[in-house]
Amino acid sequence: RDITHTHGALRLAELHRFTDPAEAAASLALREGKPEALGFYLDHGRVHVGDVATATQDAFAAWVSDRDAGLDTIMIAPTRNLVAELNARARAHRLDHTPAVSEVSLADGNRASVGDVIITRSNDRRLRLTATDWVKNGDRWTITGVGRGGGLTVRHNLSQRTVRLPADYVHTSTGLGYATTIHSAQGVTADTMHGLITGRESRQQLYTM
Repeated sequence: RDITHTHGALRLAELHRFTDPAEAAASLALREGKPEALGFYLDHGRVHVGDVATATQDAFAAWVSDRDAGLDTIMIAPTRNLVAELNARARAHRLDHTPAVSEVSLADGNRASVGDVIITRSNDRRLRLTATDWVKNGDRWTITGVGRGGGLTVRHNLSQRTVRLPADYVHTSTGLGYATTIHSAQGVTADTMHGLITGRESRQQLYTM
């Protein structure tokens, strides 16, 4: 407001990330804290009620279904403990009781191997994909190779470009990318999202989800 008053400013007033105008309107209403926004999501079957254990299982099952359909899907939860549980379930599902070869430790305390999806947590312009693109916070990748020193070769889930992450970056700025917290999800791009809410989330957190 100060900048607008002192210098003038342009305002962004139209959403372009939704093909359905009703989706765009609902998201703006949610951002503004209007209760009727929740009605849109309820009317369209987006909200499913259950205890924490049931809701966690339902979110995971929906994630598995989308992944099996070839979609880039992610789970979002409000606490690190729930995120850790979902990530562990997702990796166990992917491995399907097959021992992993050449694992590496990530910054979130999890271990990963070839085929796992990870998320990067720091911008690093030295790690370039192209002349104009580099490794960024919130990018999601699939591991294609594990180096002897703990570095990783990864493929971007959207652009399909590859880059090598050195061991120090892997150990300080990566985590499993099947699930993430609400705050950490800002900037993430995926085909679908399945989220858990407890009723204590703010409207800003709901807007992010």
